[in-house]
Amino acid sequence: MENKNTDLKIKGLRKTFGKNKVLNGIDFELTEGERVVILGPSGSGKSTFLRCINWMEEPTAGKIIFDGEEVTEKNIERLRRNIGMVFQHFNLFSNMTVMENLVLAPVKLKLMKRKEAEKRAMELLRHIGLPSKALSYPSSLSGGQKQRVAIIRAMMLSPEVLLFDEPTSALDPESIGDVLSLIRELADHGMTIMIVTHEMSFAKEIATRVVFIDKGRIIEEGTPEEFFSNPKTERVREFLKKVL
Repeated sequence: MENKNTDLKIKGLRKTFGKNKVLNGIDFELTEGERVVILGPSGSGKSTFLRCINWMEEPTAGKIIFDGEEVTEKNIERLRRNIGMVFQHFNLFSNMTVMENLVLAPVKLKLMKRKEAEKRAMELLRHIGLPSKALSYPSSLSGGQKQRVAIIRAMMLSPEVLLFDEPTSALDPESIGDVLSLIRELADHGMTIMIVTHEMSFAKEIATRVVFIDKGRIIEEGTPEEFFSNPKTERVREFLKKVL
């Protein structure tokens, strides 16, 4: 789970859906090894922000520059190979076995031969304690098992950055612990991470930086110590009163 040099710059990012302005000019930089936790109220644009970063939603305006190269439709596949994403609702293909879900992308993108991909997949399944589920279908897995499989599916491409969009919000309390442990392990190994989460204690523990988004703008950012102990804005103080 080795990390590579990473440099992500976002300038003036905007996203509208019809008349609805979801992102209103976000400037943001991410460097190698950072663990950025994104907080904010529901509907503030947090998930859209992540989805725009790897162009699951095409930005309405602004620039995304990754490793010194501006992202366009022409080079989007390279970006997606290097910026993995883990979703709230797993997004595993229900008609494929766990193994087929894991090997699909690296084989399709011709990054690995089928046997090589299967070997890598089994190594990762053993690592998360699920080798016996290789030939099972997602419907037979618990929510926590599905999410851990979704995380190692993203790791199959050896990405430089992992984006997590509320990865525990659909899980029961026991499963939340298993998934957070895996994310914590990735962080400990130097993976560059951005995560939208409502788990405040986890945010305090894992973050090197906390970013607060409201109404499509970054309102405040800082270290966990600064953010949680001495917020600069009244808006963040109001938010923390409700969630802590």
